Amino acid sequence: MKPAAVGIDVGGTKTLCVLVDRHFKKLEEVKFKTAPDEGRNRFTHKLRDSVGSLVTSARAKKLDVVAVGVGCAGTVNQEEIRINTSPNLLELEHYPIGKYLRKVVKAKVTICNDVHCGIHAEHELGAAKGCSHVLGVFFGTGVGGAAIINNKLYTGASGFGGQVGGLVAQPVGGPEAALSHGIIDRIASKSAIASEALVMAIKSWAPYLHHEVGTDLSRITWGILERAIKHGDHRIEEMLRARMRVVGIALSNVVNFMNPEMIVLGGGLVDQMAELVREEIEAGLREYLTPEVGKALRVKPAKLGSHAVAIGAAHHAMKAALA
Repeated sequence: MKPAAVGIDVGGTKTLCVLVDRHFKKLEEVKFKTAPDEGRNRFTHKLRDSVGSLVTSARAKKLDVVAVGVGCAGTVNQEEIRINTSPNLLELEHYPIGKYLRKVVKAKVTICNDVHCGIHAEHELGAAKGCSHVLGVFFGTGVGGAAIINNKLYTGASGFGGQVGGLVAQPVGGPEAALSHGIIDRIASKSAIASEALVMAIKSWAPYLHHEVGTDLSRITWGILERAIKHGDHRIEEMLRARMRVVGIALSNVVNFMNPEMIVLGGGLVDQMAELVREEIEAGLREYLTPEVGKALRVKPAKLGSHAVAIGAAHHAMKAALA
C-alpha cells in the first residue's frame, strides 16, 4: 500500500480534514462546525468520525495513512500533541487532540500553529515555492502571520515568530489602543469586519446585507460580504478596502525590516475576495516601502487557498513519519 496522510485545520468556525496522497494531492475532505461552546465531547466525536471516514476511504483506495497533522490557532505542545491556548477556541485549551486521533488510526501525529502550517504549505507546494524569504498573512476568525527566513520557518523564542495580528496600526489612545481598534487583529479579523458591516446594514447603508442577515451577526460570512458587494452594497466595499489599506501600511514596517521576496495572503477573506485584498494591501505597503525592498517584493494570494493549513499540516506530519 502506498503512504497517505490526513491534514486537519482546526479553525475558530469550522474544522477541515483532508486526505492527501504522497504527492500531497487532495483526494477527499470532510468539514464540520468546530463549535467549541458545545463542549469537548461533541468536538471529539465529530473529529474521530471525520478522520475515521477518511482512513476508511484511504484503505479502499489501497492507501495507508501513515501520518496525521494538525494545524490550530494559538500555542501548541508538539511533544504531547496538545492544544495549549487558543484565543478563538477557549473550550479546547489544554485539549489532548493527539490522544484521540491515535484511537482512530495508528499513525505519526504532529501538531503546529495553523498559520505556520499554511505558510509551510505555500513555501513547499504553493505560491511561494522557490522563495527563500516569505511573509504570510492569513485572514480568518483572527489575523495570523508567519515568516520563512533563509528557507526555514521562523518561530522565535516563544513560538510566535512572524505573528502580525498584534502590530499597532492606529496608535490612538496610547497603550490602550491594543484593547480597542489599534491593532491589525481588531481591524481586519472576521469579527471586527462583520461587526462594522452589521452596523452599516442596520443603518440601511448596506440593503442587500440587511435583507440577507437582518440583525444576526452570526450569519455574516466572508461569502455573504462578497455577494453584498456584488449586489451594490458599496459602503461594505469601501470599508473593506480602507481596512486592507491600513493593514498594508502597518505591514510595511515588518516588510522594510525583513526584506522578503514575497507576501502570501491567505484565509477565508482572501478565498472570497483575493483581488480586492491584494490590491489594497499592496497599495498601503508601497506607500512606505524603501525602493530596494519594494523592488524585490511580490504580493500573491495563497495558491492552495482554504486547504493551505490542512495540506501544510499533512506535509509536516508525512515528513516526520518518513524521516
